Amino acid sequence: MTLDPEFAKQTTELIEQTLELYKSSGASPRVGEIWNCEKIGDFLCGFFVGEMVGSALSAFQIVHKREPTSDEHLEIIELVESHSIEIKEFFSKFN
Repeated sequence: MTLDPEFAKQTTELIEQTLELYKSSGASPRVGEIWNCEKIGDFLCGFFVGEMVGSALSAFQIVHKREPTSDEHLEIIELVESHSIEIKEFFSKFN
């Protein structure tokens, strides 16, 4: 693992806390209409994953004052992927 353990811990907490926020707030009933998507859950799942990876990459740049290496970038993606079952399970409810 090349990521700083504290950064990895904080990123994991961000993912878990953000997913809990999504669970408590649900989804806008206009998502399918506004974004013209049939499978709202799939759209929201992709949005969530992109949001988490993007947020973690931005945080990495701020904390370390540099771009992540390709290995660090992959590790950030893997942190999000490690929650894939829970993420997919929640967002599939909107399909």
